[in-house]
Amino acid sequence: MNDMQTDKRPSVESLPASKMANAALSTYADFFEEWASVGAAWQSELSRFAERRIKDNVSTYLTLLSARDAASVWQAQGAWGTRAVEDYSEEAGRLAQLVTSVTVCGATPEAQQTTQLLG
Repeated sequence: MNDMQTDKRPSVESLPASKMANAALSTYADFFEEWASVGAAWQSELSRFAERRIKDNVSTYLTLLSARDAASVWQAQGAWGTRAVEDYSEEAGRLAQLVTSVTVCGATPEAQQTTQLLG
């Protein structure tokens, strides 16, 4: 069928506003899909981080329980604090990189890596 319906009125699809709306919806759908991917990557990264921190905490607790003197306790707590600060700092960097990579180029690091491999 052409752009004119049988009663000589234009079809909705042929109207300029309809074409613009379809293009906008497609763009918004792509945007949403990309940010949903970022959300999933964010969750995955936070889960890995939490797992690493919990393992380190348990290890530290076991060390503290086996400590025989105050110096050993002080040393274990100091080492734990140093690792925690480093871990949180590194994690903040990873999360910032994840968000920045999407806002700058519109793709998650995983998508960028896949593109480079196919490329």
